[in-house]
Amino acid sequence: MNIVAITPRTPAAAMGIQVGDELVSINDRTISDVIDYEFYAADEDIEVVIKRAGIDQKICITKSLDEELGIVIQPMKIRSCANNCIFCFVHQNPPGVREALNFKDGDFRFSFLHGHYITMTNMGPKQLERVVEQHLSPLYISVHVTDPDLRQKMLLYNKEDHFLEKLKYLTDHNIELHTQIVLCPGWNDGKILLQTIRDLRQFAPSIQSVSIVPVGLTKYRDNLPQLDSYTQETARDFLEWFEVRQAEFDVPDIRRFVYLSDEFFILANKPIPEDDYYGEFSMVENGVGQCRDFANRFQASLPMLPPQLKKPTRLIFPTGKLGYTFLSKTIGSTLDAIINLEYEIISINNEWLGADLVTVTGLVPARDVVTQLKHVKQADAIYLSYRMFSEDGITLDDHTREEIEKKLGIPVYIHHEDMLEILKPWT
Repeated sequence: MNIVAITPRTPAAAMGIQVGDELVSINDRTISDVIDYEFYAADEDIEVVIKRAGIDQKICITKSLDEELGIVIQPMKIRSCANNCIFCFVHQNPPGVREALNFKDGDFRFSFLHGHYITMTNMGPKQLERVVEQHLSPLYISVHVTDPDLRQKMLLYNKEDHFLEKLKYLTDHNIELHTQIVLCPGWNDGKILLQTIRDLRQFAPSIQSVSIVPVGLTKYRDNLPQLDSYTQETARDFLEWFEVRQAEFDVPDIRRFVYLSDEFFILANKPIPEDDYYGEFSMVENGVGQCRDFANRFQASLPMLPPQLKKPTRLIFPTGKLGYTFLSKTIGSTLDAIINLEYEIISINNEWLGADLVTVTGLVPARDVVTQLKHVKQADAIYLSYRMFSEDGITLDDHTREEIEKKLGIPVYIHHEDMLEILKPWT
């Protein structure tokens, strides 16, 4: 691994290790990425082998356990997914999506580091052994279905991947797992779903949770398997079916084992569950408890919200079609009472991906925001949810906040669903 930086005043700097050297091994263990490095560099007495000008050099270093060695190596390359899942978003992306969305991530290292969901089909014995040795826990696993034949049909992996054996190996070695099922009507629901949950339940408590989310489809599905989205009726039917069976999924000493995403409740026009449904809200970023978490944080902010703004102010809050009703009910009456505040919550139809198919805020593209807000002539600011942007500030269709602002001619801000943060500049 190439060394790209040396931290000043560290053992590596003191021993003359340089940028441009190649890190070969630490204590006779080959270094293949930053996880290897962090794991093996944690010892007090280490032997580092670097390659400089084609020649290996051994350097012995003694340091304290909590002392940083000081080597920065090149970033990891993400290992791609080995599947062609019938519902994979990569295969139903339109032209013009940001580049990263056309890559299928199947890397267990990024599952550990960043909570990415992986299927494990491309994990062999060496990768599994590494997870155990370095205790890369927790991992986040996309299960979808445990029946071997249906796994091959849904994941299009075309061979037995010994999934349950992998789960057993990891859980036998105390690796904590959080799992996910993308539910496709007529494919992995009903009896198949029951069997999948039972198969996962046997590995509890090492398997800490099962999140069930409805399949997401776009209008770009030419030559792909026929799949149906959940509707209000089918979402209600599923909730009723699930509620009857919820008790049999419980696991002793785990508050709740199986969680349903917010989308099911909103689609079915059912109330979002209360706090006790979500426990520690550990699955919020997977769409499980986002609405309740937002409502709780908004409720907690009420005593601190300003009774009035310093001057008449008009603010616009675009949102996905799915969350429009929830958001209006949650914040509407409170904002109505603030003097000098005029606001509008606007539901954005996702015409780019399919207005009746894609309704979540996180997938709203900039082009639909611009097109559908062109009628807004007088506003002091437009606030877009951070969920519409990547970590680098890029929308699904590769636009920046600044580009949206320029096209609309109105100040545009990215908010983190914090009403105090939003209103502070106007008070």
